[in-house]
Amino acid sequence: MYKAIIFDLDNTLLNYTLCELDSMKRTVRDHNLFVDDVPQWDKFWETFARHNYRYWMDFVNLGSTKSIEDVLSNSFRDTLQLNQILHNQLTSTYWNYFCNTCHFEEGAEEVLASVKTKYQLGIISNGISEAQHKRLTTGNIIDLFRTIVISDEVGIRKPKKEIFDIALSGLKVDHKDVLFVGDSLEDDYHGSINASIDFCFYNRKKETLLAEIKPKYVINHLQDLLRVL
Repeated sequence: MYKAIIFDLDNTLLNYTLCELDSMKRTVRDHNLFVDDVPQWDKFWETFARHNYRYWMDFVNLGSTKSIEDVLSNSFRDTLQLNQILHNQLTSTYWNYFCNTCHFEEGAEEVLASVKTKYQLGIISNGISEAQHKRLTTGNIIDLFRTIVISDEVGIRKPKKEIFDIALSGLKVDHKDVLFVGDSLEDDYHGSINASIDFCFYNRKKETLLAEIKPKYVINHLQDLLRVL
């Protein structure tokens, strides 16, 4: 029996996609952009997401993009091509909304309510510290977790073993007594292998797994975690 469960955060406990979309819709509304213009909004969102992914990956890989503010400001600039003052204002508005927006994955609250008294709980996230802590606080779940390890605080990202070691140390448990739950094969599955931790793959997109990908458990709905524990 496991003594602890460590969760990934975005698109595992929290619905990152919905948080992002909600925050951006509120941002453009505040700045009177694309009001009731669905085709313009759709074009903007598609273009922004493409630029945002490119600058995020540059930031993650220690390129010329040095901060989350740069990621967002550059993405607004390349998408809207307005003026830098407005791009900076949009960045500030969006980031404030995002950091204070918490939409749970379906079943997440039910799962946490069930496991919180039976296991020690932790989080490992490849996110931004400010956003993750604030969103957990907004969702009133931050106090459920004995350890919260965020990549930009510790300077290590999943799938590196060392970020899992930090979480294990915070929980004061051995790797064999822990189950890690996440939605990413690249970061979460391979990270669990590197750390010799059992992995439950939250297959929210119902991906077909290659034969060599063998998580300990695979679930399509978060509530199914309660079945395998």
